[in-house]
Amino acid sequence: MRKNVIHIPLLNALVTPVPKINNPSTFSHFRPISVTPHISRLTEKNIVRQWLLPAISPEVLRNQYAFKPIGSTTAALVFLMHRVTKLLEDNDYVRCLMIDFSKAFDTVDHVILIPKLIKIGVSDFIVNWICSFLTGRRQQCKVNGRLSRPAGIGLSIVQGSGIGHTICCYEQ
Repeated sequence: MRKNVIHIPLLNALVTPVPKINNPSTFSHFRPISVTPHISRLTEKNIVRQWLLPAISPEVLRNQYAFKPIGSTTAALVFLMHRVTKLLEDNDYVRCLMIDFSKAFDTVDHVILIPKLIKIGVSDFIVNWICSFLTGRRQQCKVNGRLSRPAGIGLSIVQGSGIGHTICCYEQ
């Protein structure tokens, strides 16, 4: 193995903190971008396309803008502004409830997720693959060329993974 190449086992993710703002001063000012092996990401995306998306009801995705193949925060804001403007035509005020799901990747409970996948009809071998994918995962943080010790991931999905956005959209 070459000296300057970092080897990442398939169940490990290399987390690189990327600043969200200029001059970050706290951990919350960083976005944790996970770098996983290419073969793993390709496999994940194939599983999502062939088995998970066809199993998820369009109703689940209808009013959702994040964590799905099409949609964006811009589209959500346009929809919200249009809806509020229309409601203000006939009402004195409009109440809005905003929910921040920015930590959705950190809150996926594997024990709750697996029965949900079975309930929507995902085939047994894909459910078993997802169990294997979620079990025994670890991540390391890389800052200034130095690696932290590997830490286990027990209650989450690897952020930046090919499967994460689909699991998060259904699990919420």
